[in-house]
Amino acid sequence: MTENTYPIFQELTSNDLLLDNIFLDPNNPRFINMSWDEVPVEKYNDESIQKEVKHKLITEFAVNKLISNMEVNGYLPIDRVIVKEFSENQYVVLEGNRRICAAKELQDKWKKNNGLVDDDIISSLSLIPCLIYTGSDSEASWIFQGLRHIMGVQEWSSFNKAKLLVNLMDEEGLNLTQVGKRFGLSAFGAGQWARGYYAFKQAKNESDYTREVDEKAYPYFQEIFSRSNAPLREWLEWNENEKKLENELNFNELLSWLYPRDDEDLEDDFDESDILGDWRKRKLKSSRDTRNLSYLLRNSSNDFEYFRTEGDLEKAYSKALQSKYEAESKKKSNPVDDVYNSLDSCLKSLDNVPFKMLKDEYQKDKLYSKLKSLKTLVDDLLES
Repeated sequence: MTENTYPIFQELTSNDLLLDNIFLDPNNPRFINMSWDEVPVEKYNDESIQKEVKHKLITEFAVNKLISNMEVNGYLPIDRVIVKEFSENQYVVLEGNRRICAAKELQDKWKKNNGLVDDDIISSLSLIPCLIYTGSDSEASWIFQGLRHIMGVQEWSSFNKAKLLVNLMDEEGLNLTQVGKRFGLSAFGAGQWARGYYAFKQAKNESDYTREVDEKAYPYFQEIFSRSNAPLREWLEWNENEKKLENELNFNELLSWLYPRDDEDLEDDFDESDILGDWRKRKLKSSRDTRNLSYLLRNSSNDFEYFRTEGDLEKAYSKALQSKYEAESKKKSNPVDDVYNSLDSCLKSLDNVPFKMLKDEYQKDKLYSKLKSLKTLVDDLLES
């Protein structure tokens, strides 16, 4: 890589380019692995190469979410794509391959059937605001993608994302499917974000822990609405119509596991309302621990009660798993049960012998041979 002696901004010029003149980078740093073979510049515009790059981006790098978002919002030039001219009036993407891939996929969809994508959306894709790199660094794509993805754009907190999603639903009257498309989420995913936000607001405004609950706890409320946590939602009695967890006693107990209050050494005249829970001592160390709670609620009420008493979720979950494995092992190692189960299966099979087996001479002879062996064993057992 040649040494760049100029500030990089001096080698970037602004221009709007036709989408058809922009080509995906087959040497995208995202693709690099030990078996990677570099594609030469003269093949960048090869149709088969571009098709392969587009397929890789869509199947391996979550471009479908961008496509869904762009299909609703159009192309938003919030960050300009960075390109470099590799042939006359043809440009390869150095930074922004996923966005250009999504735009091209929507354009192809419209060309096949212009009723599938709104004309206004397609018009937003016709000219792409770009920064054209005019420098000579042969590995410029590594520099630009490094600046964006290693130094990074500051990620929003989960709480802020959920708040924006709910605000859009309220202000624009969007349903979960519609608002999900805005953010590249499924209706279920959008619902999980929104319901988590409602539960968080309930904890913040209507619980015994209003002074303690803050935004860092939001991921726990979102996780309550994952597919794995139906037992926990039932225990908390989620009301979909009211957007509320109705079992206040259980809800406050859940909050007590996130913000334990230490009241062991208090004076008799100490006002309990002055005690604040300590997030650092929480009994659920991560939001995914709620899944272990759901497992206990579904499969082991005794171990769930153990956790409620002792506050050690890891030990309670381990005890539940040990009991499960012991029961399975005991069931598998009981030869008496195995015999009865086998006999039941045998009787059921003999009672439902297919008629075509008796019509086929080969199958019939094979069946009779098995039955004779079985009869010999049965006779021996009956005589013993």
